[in-house]
Amino acid sequence: MKLNPEQLETIRLELSKTKIYYTDIQDELLDHVASETEQLMQEGMDFNTAFSQAAQKVNPEKFQMDVLIASHLSKIKSIFKSLVEPMIFIKSLLLAGLILAFVHGSGLEIPFAIKWMKTSFIVLITLLIVLSFRKKLLKNSNVVASWNSSWLVFWLMFIVIDFDLLLKLGFTAQTIFAINTLSISFLCISGYTMTIREIQKLKTA
Repeated sequence: MKLNPEQLETIRLELSKTKIYYTDIQDELLDHVASETEQLMQEGMDFNTAFSQAAQKVNPEKFQMDVLIASHLSKIKSIFKSLVEPMIFIKSLLLAGLILAFVHGSGLEIPFAIKWMKTSFIVLITLLIVLSFRKKLLKNSNVVASWNSSWLVFWLMFIVIDFDLLLKLGFTAQTIFAINTLSISFLCISGYTMTIREIQKLKTA
């Protein structure tokens, strides 16, 4: 049995009282509860009873957490999957080439250059966050998950490719710098592209 607009509005108003911060998750929860309510009504229940039972079956906070975890895991997978996207790969190589040329031409010491790149990445993520603030996108879980995931991969990456650790393993400073440059370039391009794609989805929705 299909819910009418008044019934859907009743569900929406009740669910608005829950502690769901993100608007897209609010919509997902509404769809979930509405679908469960319709199913119970098909079994012979009246709307109020069906909605009451459907609402009792879901924990809004847990629902939001489950969606957020799934969204972040999906974004992390997307970062690594984007390695095979030709445009992202090419842009990453071009950015890495520019950085290598700049550092070589400026005569920067490699440890300092790596710190400079890390700082630049942090600035980029900060700009994406500011962009989200300006466009009021912080209430969309997919946008937030995009730069959260980039942050997480960034810190995990630098545990693995730590300068001192790689030196002890026998890598030269030049090789470590090249690895860092390629990694940061890829993460910058991939994270930025993923965030912009989510923003564009909202514009076309």
